[in-house]
Amino acid sequence: MSALEFLLRGRRKVEIAHFNHGTEHGEKAETFVADLASNLGLPCSVGYVKSEKKRKESQESFWHRERHAFFESFKAPVVLAHHLSDAVEWWIFSSLRGMPRLMPIKKPSSNIMRPFLLSKKQDLHRFEKYNHIEDPSNQSTEYARNFIRSEISPLAKIINPGIETTVRNLYHV
Repeated sequence: MSALEFLLRGRRKVEIAHFNHGTEHGEKAETFVADLASNLGLPCSVGYVKSEKKRKESQESFWHRERHAFFESFKAPVVLAHHLSDAVEWWIFSSLRGMPRLMPIKKPSSNIMRPFLLSKKQDLHRFEKYNHIEDPSNQSTEYARNFIRSEISPLAKIINPGIETTVRNLYHV
């Protein structure tokens, strides 16, 4: 919602893109987004899971692959609202798997961009005026990313209270 609001304030031509992961919450989220787009008079495209999960692929990796295939099907840039906390989570996640990586602000061969990646979450959301809904699965530590968000990131902040600055500095911005 914050990214949408930012783009609308900048008088950008906007189309809303939503990906329905096929979860229990998916229909509710899709309806919410479609209704918002309709109320704002904006076009809305919805993507759905189109393939099968590979045998050894995690559910999170599968959803990521499907979601990005949908977003990359657009010719226009696709703006995602990842913020600095997401960048920290991804860096921790990839580090724990032995390959520390930064979430790209913009991949060279992709239309996907994350212009808010180095912004703190509270700064991104402070002007939010549209309602939003939260996927209940975000609270489940069954998924590695959520476990990192709710359990590991708070501990990392005890060890390094400036971890967001540490990760931001890795971008050499």
